[in-house]
Amino acid sequence: MEYSSGLRRRILFGIGGLGLVTAVVFVLIQFQATLIFTIFLYYASRPIYRKLENLSLPSRLQGRRVPYRRQVLAMATIAIFLLPFLFLLTYTLVLVVPEIQRLAGGDGPGVAYLSALQSAQGSGLPGPLVGLEISDILALSPEEVVAILNDPAVQAWVEQMAATLTGSVGFIANAALHGFILLAGTYYMLTDGSRLVSWFLDNFDESGVVESYAVAVDDELSSILFGNILNAFVTGIIGILVFSGYNLVAPGAVNVPFAPLAGALTGAGSLIPVVGMKIVYLPIGAILAIAAVTSGQASAFGFVVLFLALAFVVVDTIPDFLIRPYVSGNRTHVGLLMFAYILGPIAFGFYGIFLGPILLVFLAEFFRTIASYVLTGRPPHEQSSLSDY
Repeated sequence: MEYSSGLRRRILFGIGGLGLVTAVVFVLIQFQATLIFTIFLYYASRPIYRKLENLSLPSRLQGRRVPYRRQVLAMATIAIFLLPFLFLLTYTLVLVVPEIQRLAGGDGPGVAYLSALQSAQGSGLPGPLVGLEISDILALSPEEVVAILNDPAVQAWVEQMAATLTGSVGFIANAALHGFILLAGTYYMLTDGSRLVSWFLDNFDESGVVESYAVAVDDELSSILFGNILNAFVTGIIGILVFSGYNLVAPGAVNVPFAPLAGALTGAGSLIPVVGMKIVYLPIGAILAIAAVTSGQASAFGFVVLFLALAFVVVDTIPDFLIRPYVSGNRTHVGLLMFAYILGPIAFGFYGIFLGPILLVFLAEFFRTIASYVLTGRPPHEQSSLSDY
């Protein structure tokens, strides 16, 4: 009897716990894109955090416990790496989004928003307000003010201005909220992430299976998110700057079409195995060569060569040389990874470029680590590997 009542209490507590977890998951789903991007920022900044963590302390501090050391290192990492990176990424999006809308040949939401903002700022003042100055407004009688406010054109303009200002405030507040979640989430993952994982494994992983799985997933995500995706972002930013700078000095006949968009595509091209970003800048070079021939300008060919040299050396070789040494230990098949990069954004939206590889790593490491345990009952450290034969 006592055993059954204890079992019922455990079941009730378990149901209550599942309810709490469900509520938390529901809240997190509302910020899924921001949380996925936070995971990327954590893995992108963690190597820098660990480099700072391994720095030698001054002699007077050696052997002492430095108060709030983890917190200071996390804030230093955010200041040194994350804030500049987020600034460059935001600047990149500001350049690329209008180019995509212009290439699509229509007025996207950004174009519509800017036109509404211009109208609200006074470029489309209604007739009764045209030419009015502050002194004229102060000299108006109450009846004239009421007459102006009752004018349909003035009312429409006021409504449009209010809607634009409300939208601007909402946009800024939403961006600030998501920015805070990004920075705060990355900060706490850097300072307390390892302790949280250790607490969970110590209390809920007697067999060691979850620890083996967590370590494998962590190593692979660190390699993929820090190495491959960060390399793509850095390459895209460099490509935008280089291609836009090239257009400033090159003749109009051999300008790179949609330069910011082309630069961003070079970053995306770096995720493609074997060919990489050459799939982007070599066709652009061919287009520029054809344009040089049709223009009849002898000097134009020199600028085509300059473009190819800049693309190969500055955009292709240098970022790969600087970042590639940090990419090691990838066990995920490159073909599957390529499909994850392609299908992720299609299935989940823009943040799918992170979520696709994350899900692939979770699935691949499950079959590599957990599936054998499920089938054989032997923990991973007791299982045979190919190297044993």
